[in-house]
Amino acid sequence: MSGSQGEQIIFNALVWTGRESCPERRTLLLGDGRLIAINPSDGVPERVKRIDCGGRIVTPGFIDAHVHLTLGSETMLHVDLSDVRSREAFEEVIAVASRNPQCGGWLIASGWDDTRFESDGMPSGRWLTGAGDVPVVCWRCDWHAAVVNDAALSRLTIPESDPPGGRIVRDETGDPTGLLVESAAWHLLNPIVPRPSEQERLLAVADAGAALLRAGVTSVRSMEYRRDVEEILMVGGGGPAPRTSIVLLDRDLPLDLTWVDSVAPSSRLRITGCKAFFDGTLGSRTARLRDPYADDPENSGLWVEHAMDGTDLAWARQVVDAGLVPAVHAIGDAALSRALDVDDALGRPGSLVVEHAEVVARADLGRLSDRWLSVQPVHRRGDAEMSRGRLGDRASMLLPLRSMAAYGGRLRFGTDWPIVPFDPMETIRAAVSGTDAQERPFFTSERLNPLDAMRAAVSGDAATLGCEPGLAPGSPADFLVWEGDPLRDPLTARVQATFMDGTLVAGAM
Repeated sequence: MSGSQGEQIIFNALVWTGRESCPERRTLLLGDGRLIAINPSDGVPERVKRIDCGGRIVTPGFIDAHVHLTLGSETMLHVDLSDVRSREAFEEVIAVASRNPQCGGWLIASGWDDTRFESDGMPSGRWLTGAGDVPVVCWRCDWHAAVVNDAALSRLTIPESDPPGGRIVRDETGDPTGLLVESAAWHLLNPIVPRPSEQERLLAVADAGAALLRAGVTSVRSMEYRRDVEEILMVGGGGPAPRTSIVLLDRDLPLDLTWVDSVAPSSRLRITGCKAFFDGTLGSRTARLRDPYADDPENSGLWVEHAMDGTDLAWARQVVDAGLVPAVHAIGDAALSRALDVDDALGRPGSLVVEHAEVVARADLGRLSDRWLSVQPVHRRGDAEMSRGRLGDRASMLLPLRSMAAYGGRLRFGTDWPIVPFDPMETIRAAVSGTDAQERPFFTSERLNPLDAMRAAVSGDAATLGCEPGLAPGSPADFLVWEGDPLRDPLTARVQATFMDGTLVAGAM
């Protein structure tokens, strides 16, 4: 065998390609950024670069099947409310941060979670008075609700009634409290809230890309608006970054997808789908359920956008006709059922991807065979305690991973960053531990074994990633070298080194 430019050998490695049940001692021949051969049989020239793995385990890189790359990068510039546990702490953080407002004199914060506020309930504009005249916007951790102060409210055009698919929370006199839910937050706030500069956002995306690689994430499937694709992702922040499969969030009918052809697909960036929302979230009590919330018997959640308008199938068909894959945000069991109905109407199971699928009706388990299910085990762990109150007896059907897999669902793991951190090992741990955020058992019969969890974390599909997942001749040479054994003990294993295109991009060997 003659060596070509860029060839190298990875030897003395326990390689798990993502397919078999356990790693095997193998040698990998790489060249021009791809895996040329596994255990090459005809010899390797001495001049080929050799990397000794020292008997360590090598696996494919992680694929995060659901992130919001530009949004997540932007939140790195926000005031962080994720550790706030009370109204007092909330008020203090905002009062201090308001002394140095960010974009255009506004203060933007994110990450609050009312389920952690004990008896303080949902926040209102009264919690933000310490900011004075500085306009303040604080996004809930799920980004399906926001609270604003009077200075921000005065800049909004508040309708007399709730907008379709949203809610403007009002006090007993009918005045807005500052809490905006679903479309009321998105459509009233997004057009007027200033954003960081383009340069700040490019640098933030570059920082996020480097952090993802350090965590072992070599590919992401990111939910993005056209303007962010064109202004940020197509420009690039510089430096190594994960491969990015873009799912477009622009969803007004008729869809304008003519511009997609101008984005030449590459090994690093391609547009593969479009996403629509069918409902909201459990945390905001806007996920659409078949039966009312156990702790809010007058409320079954919301239908939003195309599901509310009855245009969901028309939207999905336009996406398919454009050669892209529909993706549907469906968290409640009613929303999941509707997503499966649309999938059926498209002609074959697996025509679309269901995002989240967090609450599953028992009657729908048998419908999951061959469906693409982009799920986030960390949500199961984080929402477990809340689900007991929200769902009552239905809490056992909060992301029942083992049952979903047993019925033939094609599980693909993601994090939903920035809703939760993008650490893929936390995803694995959440899937295999079967515990809630306080480490208490939570329907442990639905946990996965480490091997199946790892498969879901390194798996994609050709339609949404542009390449087959795993390590095989011809595939991109994207792989991880480990300290410890993630296939047997993911609680202690950690990524030692990340390679993309056969090049070390994070960690050390």
